[in-house]
Amino acid sequence: MIPTPPPRHRLARAPAPVSWQDEPGTPDRPPGPGFWAVTRHADALRVLQDPATYSSLPGPGELPLLRRLLSHQDPPQHTRLRDHAARALTPERVQRFTATARERARTLLDRALDTARATGGVLDLASAVSDPYTSLNLADLLGVPYADRRRMPGWTGPHALEDMTGYARHLIVHCRRYPDDDLTTVLAHNAQLTSAELEMLVPLLLTTGLAPMRDAAAGGLALLAEHPEAYRELREGTAELGPAIEELLRLHPPLLTLRRTAATDTGLSGHHIRRGDRVVVSLPAVHHDDQVFADPGRLDLARTPNPHLALGAGPHLCLGADFARLQLRVLHEEVLRALPELRLAGPVPASGSGVTNGVASLPVRAG
Repeated sequence: MIPTPPPRHRLARAPAPVSWQDEPGTPDRPPGPGFWAVTRHADALRVLQDPATYSSLPGPGELPLLRRLLSHQDPPQHTRLRDHAARALTPERVQRFTATARERARTLLDRALDTARATGGVLDLASAVSDPYTSLNLADLLGVPYADRRRMPGWTGPHALEDMTGYARHLIVHCRRYPDDDLTTVLAHNAQLTSAELEMLVPLLLTTGLAPMRDAAAGGLALLAEHPEAYRELREGTAELGPAIEELLRLHPPLLTLRRTAATDTGLSGHHIRRGDRVVVSLPAVHHDDQVFADPGRLDLARTPNPHLALGAGPHLCLGADFARLQLRVLHEEVLRALPELRLAGPVPASGSGVTNGVASLPVRAG
């Protein structure tokens, strides 16, 4: 199991930059072995950039299925497979999605606004716009057939990993039989990749491209809805969207934690970390490190530099970071075009676990 950390506010006020956290049992899960919580930016970088000391391999008690994902591999295997995927996910391939993403965002927004204005003036910007927008963009990138796309909403539930891993095999076969201009086709026709290696790459692209992208999109819009002056600055052009998106990622990272396991006895910030200990980077706490981010609790659309770790760091830096930023930029541009104001029409409930940072719904006024 991936350790579930204490609530964000407690980790942000942990007694030391690196602190031991017990894992008491709950009615539906037994006690865990505990883990080291990392809450300072410098320590987080040290952990994430040193795979020889802090391994991504699943630890004892974690799902065996995780071993089949690229995200839970270490160099040199990870490096080789990632290089193949990076060569397939070229900047040119990413940029070709701009027009499609814009048309999709505009269509979803206009349809949701028309429905809302006819039925009470409130729309759920998450379920009606950002969720289908991000999932359909991923489907296009990976070549998921139209007939299979209805399955995608279920790939964020408790059995998502098993479902996506099983589906990936089907998708690889489909793309070999019916090649097209998509990422899975490119990978499936790469003679240097074995079937087992493909079954590491494709589920990774599904898992990291679906829920985290959904959560980043809805979470960033929720933050702007809570900061009307910031939204106004973006709409009027007095703030630039590029740096703003980085700041939204800092304050609402799609993942709350990044997990590693100590591969050897080591030291971190004065603490002795034993081989086999789990080490969990708390991104909300790291992103509030006042030694790195001035006035870290403030939404600063022009913050620069902004060395947030929302998209990872080191060998596991998000493979689709450019695709993620393109989607976020286009979506925000279209929301800014369509809505003169981004006004909340109700509470914004959280979804997900102690690891993901989801928004269950985002009710806003239609105008």
